[in-house]
Amino acid sequence: MIKRVDINKMTKAELDRLGEEAEKITFDDTRPLTVAERRQLDHISRKGRPRVGAGARRINVTVEQTLLGRVDVYAKKHGLSRAAMVAEGLKRILAA
Repeated sequence: MIKRVDINKMTKAELDRLGEEAEKITFDDTRPLTVAERRQLDHISRKGRPRVGAGARRINVTVEQTLLGRVDVYAKKHGLSRAAMVAEGLKRILAA
């Protein structure tokens, strides 16, 4: 299995040792990933947010600064993101 390492928590000596080990690796030391390793790597490397519904699409929206400030305060108080608030507002408008 692939071992995860948080390089931000490593000492300089540990990072140096890791770098030295990596420099010693040759093509002959490698092998194809097993199915389980490929699945784990795909899971670890997945980028972006989990798919919801048909997926998400990024849009740019201009919002007046005072309103945006109120949105941020409300979102923080209720544990929401800006995107979640916009989505909820759009759902409510479309449902009306």
